[in-house]
Amino acid sequence: MGGEPLLNPSIVDWIGGLNDLWPENSIQVLTNGTRLTKTKGLYDAILNRGNWLGISWHNKDKKDELWEQIYGFLDEVVESSHKPIDELQVGDTLTFRDKNTFKLVVWVQNEFGPAAIKVDNGQFTLYNNDPEEVHPTCGFVQDKCYHMIEAKLYKCGPVALFPEFDKQHRLNISDEDRQLINSYQPLSVDEFPERGEEFLKHIDDVIPQCKFCPVGWQHKPEIIYPTVKNKS
Repeated sequence: MGGEPLLNPSIVDWIGGLNDLWPENSIQVLTNGTRLTKTKGLYDAILNRGNWLGISWHNKDKKDELWEQIYGFLDEVVESSHKPIDELQVGDTLTFRDKNTFKLVVWVQNEFGPAAIKVDNGQFTLYNNDPEEVHPTCGFVQDKCYHMIEAKLYKCGPVALFPEFDKQHRLNISDEDRQLINSYQPLSVDEFPERGEEFLKHIDDVIPQCKFCPVGWQHKPEIIYPTVKNKS
């Protein structure tokens, strides 16, 4: 239920299964790069099936560790293109290519938008924003970043994980809001014949639970919304 795909012990099976189901499409895997050499079969699963692997680099202080993973994963790097580390900025890219034409792209992503869950007076809580204002600025919306958890499809990560976080840490929210975070109905495999078409038709629409997220940024550092737009 997190964001690092290479923590999934069956990630290579997932890649192969998706390739078999949709052979005309390539699979894209975005990782933080810390487990490249620890994921058996990943190299072949990407290269031999025409798939894509990229790295989102979150911590520039960990350059040596990341480079060790990259050079240990690729089969003899023959080409690399990147700036000196002190010149790198958010959004810059670095590329590595090995003798088998495996191309690995690294994005510098060491700045993040505000999280949905925040701490107020020592307690975890959520925002109370206008859903219509939140939705257009949401990275999950812009990237169509849907989530699958326990064979159920969710619009986004937050709506999937709010109930689980509340179980573990008890959010400081009203009874009405607690009912709202638990009211979202994901799409299960068994329900697909009855409500699959309608669910997918509206999966990109704003939902009431959008109120709990911050008015965020739009993948452009110069367009970071003032915190005054976010309501407690």
